[in-house]
Amino acid sequence: MKAAIVAGGTIDRDFVLDYMKKENYQVTLAADRGLEFFYANHLTPDIIVGDFDSVDPLALEFYQKEGAEGKQSRIIPLNPMKDDTDTGHALLTALSMGCHQIHIFGATGSRLDHVLGNLQLLGYALRAGVDCAILDTSNKIRLIQKETVLNKQEQFGRYVSLIPYTPQVTGLTLEGFLYPLKNHVMGCFYREDAAPISGVSNEIVDDTAKIMLEDGILVLVESRDKGESV
Repeated sequence: MKAAIVAGGTIDRDFVLDYMKKENYQVTLAADRGLEFFYANHLTPDIIVGDFDSVDPLALEFYQKEGAEGKQSRIIPLNPMKDDTDTGHALLTALSMGCHQIHIFGATGSRLDHVLGNLQLLGYALRAGVDCAILDTSNKIRLIQKETVLNKQEQFGRYVSLIPYTPQVTGLTLEGFLYPLKNHVMGCFYREDAAPISGVSNEIVDDTAKIMLEDGILVLVESRDKGESV
Protein backbone atom coordinates (compact mmCIF):
# COMPACT_ATOMS: atom_id res chain seq x y z
CA MET A 1 0.00 0.00 0.00
CA LYS A 2 1.37 3.40 -1.03
CA ALA A 3 0.72 6.52 1.02
CA ALA A 4 1.07 10.25 0.42
CA ILE A 5 1.46 12.65 3.34
CA VAL A 6 0.95 16.36 2.71
CA ALA A 7 2.46 18.55 5.42
CA GLY A 8 2.35 22.30 5.95
CA GLY A 9 5.59 23.41 4.28
CA THR A 10 6.11 24.76 0.78
CA ILE A 11 3.88 23.02 -1.76
CA ASP A 12 3.86 23.35 -5.53
CA ARG A 13 0.26 22.57 -6.42
CA ASP A 14 0.84 21.19 -9.91
CA PHE A 15 3.82 19.10 -8.83
CA VAL A 16 1.91 17.39 -6.03
CA LEU A 17 -1.23 16.86 -8.10
CA ASP A 18 0.79 15.32 -10.94
CA TYR A 19 2.58 13.02 -8.52
CA MET A 20 -0.68 11.92 -6.93
CA LYS A 21 -2.13 11.12 -10.34
CA LYS A 22 0.97 9.22 -11.43
CA GLU A 23 1.46 7.21 -8.24
CA ASN A 24 -2.22 6.45 -7.52
CA TYR A 25 -1.77 6.35 -3.74
CA GLN A 26 -4.02 3.99 -1.80
CA VAL A 27 -4.09 6.26 1.25
CA THR A 28 -3.61 10.02 1.65
CA LEU A 29 -2.92 11.87 4.88
CA ALA A 30 -3.05 15.58 5.69
CA ALA A 31 -0.80 16.82 8.47
CA ASP A 32 -2.31 19.97 10.00
CA ARG A 33 -1.82 22.87 7.53
CA GLY A 34 -1.32 20.35 4.74
CA LEU A 35 -5.10 20.03 4.85
CA GLU A 36 -5.36 23.33 3.01
CA PHE A 37 -3.86 21.70 -0.10
CA PHE A 38 -6.74 19.20 -0.19
CA TYR A 39 -9.31 21.89 0.53
CA ALA A 40 -8.02 24.18 -2.23
CA ASN A 41 -8.06 21.34 -4.77
CA HIS A 42 -11.44 19.83 -3.80
CA LEU A 43 -9.91 16.59 -2.56
CA THR A 44 -10.58 14.59 0.58
CA PRO A 45 -7.70 12.96 2.45
CA ASP A 46 -8.34 9.59 4.02
CA ILE A 47 -6.82 10.73 7.31
CA ILE A 48 -6.38 14.17 8.86
CA VAL A 49 -3.81 14.48 11.66
CA GLY A 50 -2.90 17.52 13.73
CA ASP A 51 -3.37 19.82 16.64
CA PHE A 52 -4.84 22.26 14.08
CA ASP A 53 -3.00 25.30 15.40
CA SER A 54 -2.03 26.47 11.92
CA VAL A 55 -4.76 25.19 9.57
CA ASP A 56 -7.45 27.44 8.10
CA PRO A 57 -10.52 26.97 10.38
CA LEU A 58 -12.81 26.97 7.33
CA ALA A 59 -10.94 24.01 5.83
CA LEU A 60 -11.07 22.04 9.06
CA GLU A 61 -14.76 22.80 9.56
CA PHE A 62 -15.52 21.66 6.02
CA TYR A 63 -14.00 18.22 6.59
CA GLN A 64 -15.50 17.90 10.05
CA LYS A 65 -18.96 18.39 8.54
CA GLU A 66 -18.93 16.79 5.12
CA GLY A 67 -15.73 16.52 3.11
CA ALA A 68 -15.39 16.45 -0.66
CA GLU A 69 -15.78 13.73 -3.28
CA GLY A 70 -18.63 12.19 -1.31
CA LYS A 71 -16.44 10.68 1.39
CA GLN A 72 -15.50 11.40 4.96
CA SER A 73 -12.03 11.70 6.44
CA ARG A 74 -10.85 10.03 9.60
CA ILE A 75 -9.75 12.88 11.87
CA ILE A 76 -7.04 12.32 14.50
CA PRO A 77 -6.86 15.37 16.79
CA LEU A 78 -3.58 15.84 18.68
CA ASN A 79 -2.77 17.70 21.86
CA PRO A 80 -0.70 20.82 21.07
CA MET A 81 1.49 19.95 24.07
CA LYS A 82 2.96 16.81 22.47
CA ASP A 83 6.35 15.23 22.01
CA ASP A 84 6.15 14.67 18.26
CA THR A 85 5.13 16.79 15.27
CA ASP A 86 1.97 16.59 13.21
CA THR A 87 3.99 15.25 10.28
CA GLY A 88 5.71 12.73 12.52
CA HIS A 89 2.39 11.46 13.80
CA ALA A 90 1.09 11.17 10.23
CA LEU A 91 4.15 9.12 9.28
CA LEU A 92 3.73 6.79 12.26
CA THR A 93 0.06 6.41 11.34
CA ALA A 94 0.98 5.38 7.79
CA LEU A 95 3.56 2.92 9.12
CA SER A 96 1.00 1.40 11.51
CA MET A 97 -1.30 0.80 8.54
CA GLY A 98 1.33 -1.36 6.87
CA CYS A 99 2.21 1.03 4.03
CA HIS A 100 5.24 -0.19 2.08
CA GLN A 101 5.96 3.12 0.35
CA ILE A 102 5.44 6.64 1.69
CA HIS A 103 5.97 9.98 -0.03
CA ILE A 104 5.96 13.16 2.05
CA PHE A 105 5.12 16.49 0.39
CA GLY A 106 5.24 19.92 2.04
CA ALA A 107 8.13 18.83 4.28
CA THR A 108 10.56 21.46 2.99
CA GLY A 109 10.44 25.24 2.87
CA SER A 110 11.78 28.32 4.61
CA ARG A 111 11.84 26.78 8.11
CA LEU A 112 15.15 24.91 8.20
CA ASP A 113 14.35 23.50 11.64
CA HIS A 114 11.28 21.83 10.15
CA VAL A 115 13.30 20.48 7.24
CA LEU A 116 15.92 18.95 9.53
CA GLY A 117 13.24 17.58 11.82
CA ASN A 118 11.44 15.97 8.87
CA LEU A 119 14.72 14.45 7.68
CA GLN A 120 14.98 12.83 11.09
CA LEU A 121 11.53 11.30 10.60
CA LEU A 122 12.80 9.29 7.64
CA GLY A 123 14.70 7.19 10.17
CA TYR A 124 11.45 5.72 11.51
CA ALA A 125 10.60 4.42 8.06
CA LEU A 126 14.15 3.18 7.50
CA ARG A 127 14.03 1.22 10.75
CA ALA A 128 10.72 -0.31 9.68
CA GLY A 129 12.14 -1.28 6.28
CA VAL A 130 9.73 1.04 4.45
CA ASP A 131 10.64 3.03 1.34
CA CYS A 132 10.06 6.65 2.32
CA ALA A 133 11.04 9.91 0.64
CA ILE A 134 10.58 13.64 1.08
CA LEU A 135 9.69 15.27 -2.24
CA ASP A 136 9.51 18.78 -3.61
CA THR A 137 9.96 20.23 -7.09
CA SER A 138 13.76 20.13 -6.83
CA ASN A 139 14.56 17.26 -4.49
CA LYS A 140 13.88 13.64 -3.61
CA ILE A 141 15.42 12.85 -0.22
CA ARG A 142 15.86 9.41 1.31
CA LEU A 143 17.93 7.60 3.93
CA ILE A 144 19.70 4.43 2.80
CA GLN A 145 21.72 1.79 4.62
CA LYS A 146 21.97 -0.97 2.03
CA GLU A 147 22.74 -1.43 -1.66
CA THR A 148 20.67 0.94 -3.77
CA VAL A 149 20.36 0.95 -7.56
CA LEU A 150 19.34 4.05 -9.52
CA ASN A 151 18.15 3.84 -13.11
CA LYS A 152 19.25 6.80 -15.19
CA GLN A 153 15.96 6.99 -17.11
CA GLU A 154 13.97 6.99 -13.87
CA GLN A 155 16.12 9.33 -11.78
CA PHE A 156 14.39 12.29 -10.18
CA GLY A 157 16.97 14.84 -11.22
CA ARG A 158 20.39 15.25 -12.78
CA TYR A 159 22.38 15.29 -9.55
CA VAL A 160 22.90 12.59 -6.94
CA SER A 161 24.37 13.57 -3.59
CA LEU A 162 25.41 11.33 -0.69
CA ILE A 163 25.90 12.80 2.76
CA PRO A 164 26.82 10.70 5.83
CA TYR A 165 23.97 10.60 8.34
CA THR A 166 25.80 8.41 10.84
CA PRO A 167 29.24 9.50 12.11
CA GLN A 168 30.87 7.09 9.68
CA VAL A 169 29.92 5.15 6.55
CA THR A 170 32.34 2.36 5.63
CA GLY A 171 32.90 0.34 2.48
CA LEU A 172 31.25 2.94 0.27
CA THR A 173 31.49 1.92 -3.39
CA LEU A 174 29.89 3.80 -6.27
CA GLU A 175 29.53 2.29 -9.73
CA GLY A 176 28.04 3.93 -12.82
CA PHE A 177 28.72 7.46 -11.54
CA LEU A 178 30.82 10.28 -12.98
CA TYR A 179 32.80 10.17 -9.74
CA PRO A 180 33.13 6.52 -8.70
CA LEU A 181 34.41 5.27 -5.35
CA LYS A 182 35.88 1.99 -4.17
CA ASN A 183 35.67 0.86 -0.56
CA HIS A 184 35.67 4.44 0.70
CA VAL A 185 35.19 5.67 4.26
CA MET A 186 32.93 8.71 4.45
CA GLY A 187 32.33 10.40 7.75
CA CYS A 188 31.42 13.54 9.61
CA PHE A 189 33.93 16.35 9.88
CA TYR A 190 35.15 15.45 13.36
CA ARG A 191 36.37 11.99 12.35
CA GLU A 192 40.01 12.31 11.39
CA ASP A 193 39.99 8.87 9.70
CA ALA A 194 37.36 9.96 7.16
CA ALA A 195 38.76 11.22 3.87
CA PRO A 196 37.78 14.80 2.95
CA ILE A 197 35.81 13.82 -0.16
CA SER A 198 32.47 15.47 -0.88
CA GLY A 199 29.53 13.33 -1.94
CA VAL A 200 27.65 16.32 -3.35
CA SER A 201 26.57 16.73 -6.99
CA ASN A 202 27.61 13.42 -8.50
CA GLU A 203 25.98 12.31 -11.76
CA ILE A 204 24.87 9.00 -13.28
CA VAL A 205 26.77 8.14 -16.47
CA ASP A 206 25.69 4.53 -17.09
CA ASP A 207 22.21 3.13 -17.61
CA THR A 208 22.19 2.18 -13.94
CA ALA A 209 24.22 3.38 -10.98
CA LYS A 210 24.88 1.36 -7.85
CA ILE A 211 25.51 2.58 -4.31
CA MET A 212 27.02 -0.05 -1.99
CA LEU A 213 28.08 0.30 1.64
CA GLU A 214 29.13 -2.00 4.45
CA ASP A 215 27.95 -0.05 7.47
CA GLY A 216 26.30 3.28 8.26
CA ILE A 217 23.47 5.41 6.91
CA LEU A 218 23.57 7.91 4.06
CA VAL A 219 21.30 10.77 3.09
CA LEU A 220 20.56 10.22 -0.61
CA VAL A 221 19.40 13.34 -2.45
CA GLU A 222 18.37 13.27 -6.10
CA SER A 223 18.09 16.89 -7.15
CA ARG A 224 17.65 19.24 -10.08
CA ASP A 225 18.01 22.97 -10.54
CA LYS A 226 14.90 25.13 -10.59
CA GLY A 227 13.14 24.88 -13.94
CA GLU A 228 15.10 21.81 -14.99
CA SER A 229 13.03 18.85 -16.20
CA VAL A 230 13.70 15.28 -15.13
